[in-house]
Amino acid sequence: MSLGVRAQNGRIDPCRVYGRIYIETDRNYADYKVFIEDSEAFAHLLVFKHSNKFFADKSGQWYFTNIRSEADYWIFFEAEKGRSDFSISYIGTESFAGCK
Repeated sequence: MSLGVRAQNGRIDPCRVYGRIYIETDRNYADYKVFIEDSEAFAHLLVFKHSNKFFADKSGQWYFTNIRSEADYWIFFEAEKGRSDFSISYIGTESFAGCK
């Protein structure tokens, strides 16, 4: 489980969420609750899915792992946007990943 990524003002900084990601099924155990946007225009973070964990080393670059203890962050996919910590949109181009 991560130590958290909070900005100086105490708010969550989604720009610093990258690396190995585990999808948690219980929202109470997740580091962050994430909503998936249909449009990248409304997302806080644009995410590129890597197939190799060693390349997920910058903002918005995620490698999904099935091994909880290997993950840098545990996320729960929230169905309601209002209950999420931040929103993401998946993109197909690595160079566009990260915060806007």
